[in-house]
Amino acid sequence: MTNRYIRFIPNLLSSLRLALAAFFPFFPAAYWFWLILIGGGSDILDGWLARRWQVQSWLGGIMDAVADKLFVLIALLTLAGSGRFSFWWVPLLVMRDILVAFTAVYAACIRSWKSFQKMEARWSGKTATAAQFTVLLTLSLTTEGMAPILWAATLLSFVAACDYGRLFILELQQRAAEKKRP
Repeated sequence: MTNRYIRFIPNLLSSLRLALAAFFPFFPAAYWFWLILIGGGSDILDGWLARRWQVQSWLGGIMDAVADKLFVLIALLTLAGSGRFSFWWVPLLVMRDILVAFTAVYAACIRSWKSFQKMEARWSGKTATAAQFTVLLTLSLTTEGMAPILWAATLLSFVAACDYGRLFILELQQRAAEKKRP
């Protein structure tokens, strides 16, 4: 494979996750574990390859993040719809994702897209995503003893939401201070 095509592989992996998200609800429950494993593996692999091959782009990062959020949300809703856990857990498990989505909309509305662009991936977010995939994998296998796992994932999502919210507020404050300078 030539170097000019290598740059597309991380985005193809993100596209795979988008396709998995679209079709996840239509697969029988017997396949869910493997689909979640493939989704999580593609999440790890696309970022690693992009960094290793130095083909990272802001657009690729957005595509990766959107693919993650959609896959996790659709898988959670599918698992909740199947009765594996209660729907009321879903907003708790994705509160970081909800905050980031509102932040993106707010940044676009105030024409401060650059403030949003400066929000890079954080360890708190990566940990929250790992916890979400842990919940998905576990729920695809069993519903026994899920409360501690669900609460831990909720806590990690809350910590990540606070971390990203703090970063965005700091960025907006810096932007406001720069506008005041002559």
